[in-house]
Amino acid sequence: MTSERNSRRWRNRALVRERDTRRARRLWVGLALSIAALAPAGVYLYQQSSCVQLSYELESIKDQREQLAEIERRLAVRHADAAAMRNIERWAARKRFERPESTEVFVLRPGGAAGDTVAARVPGGTAEHASARSRRSE
Repeated sequence: MTSERNSRRWRNRALVRERDTRRARRLWVGLALSIAALAPAGVYLYQQSSCVQLSYELESIKDQREQLAEIERRLAVRHADAAAMRNIERWAARKRFERPESTEVFVLRPGGAAGDTVAARVPGGTAEHASARSRRSE
């Protein structure tokens, strides 16, 4: 009989530990205070990193602007060279274009409104449109 009693008394039961609510509360309060103390430092670091990133982007944009200004300057020089009358005459001679007679020259100058043009007479020539000449020759 004693052996039965002893066997019942010494059964392995899972231990259930009571929660210490004071300790858990202290842990959560400490965690919340730590987060509250470190939050301004986190915000400061985020602002600094975004400021550094923006300064890099700004430098990149400035470099790109300088490159575009240099390209624009080169294109302006190239355009001025191509628009020079001497170069146009050379190009026309290379393509075997014929020099027009003074009666065939039609000069237009920009008018006041957008797209309007005004015809000017060339000394000794007529200021008629090419379509009128082609109709007359038919």
